Amino acid sequence: MATAATLTAMQGQLAHHSALPLRATLSSVMLYHGIGKLRPKGLEETTHVFDKLGITPARPWALATGWTEVGVGVLSLLGIGTRVAALAVLVTQAVAIAKVHGPNGFDSRQGGYEYNLALIATALGLLLGGPGGLSVQQAVVPSRARWTPPWRRATSRRRALLSLLTA
Repeated sequence: MATAATLTAMQGQLAHHSALPLRATLSSVMLYHGIGKLRPKGLEETTHVFDKLGITPARPWALATGWTEVGVGVLSLLGIGTRVAALAVLVTQAVAIAKVHGPNGFDSRQGGYEYNLALIATALGLLLGGPGGLSVQQAVVPSRARWTPPWRRATSRRRALLSLLTA
């Protein structure tokens, strides 16, 4: 039977690696869609759709979208530049909802934005939490040099102050 300390340690390790499934899912989706847009037929179709939606010049925007999605996929998979990749997903999905899926309602089977919201939630999770423990960033960037979100910095300061006061 596991002790409370063992369970707490396991929980901390699992939480430290919890971004991996998010990164794997986001990267596979973005790579699939990005590569599809960059293939000749996909680029032609995307250009046509962008032109119909009034996104001009359509071909350069179609190329930029395809390369952005491929870049996001690679960065997410490796776990480096994860927050930048997450921001790119938030932008592309917000445009997709505003220009294409929003008027169709929530249900993705009817062309709605349900799927886009799932991608946005995944990207927000990575934006707020970072790449996690199993990432290139974790292996390459020293922990002292990593960016810490302001809300985590404040919490750390509060804990330190509280521990000083109670010591």
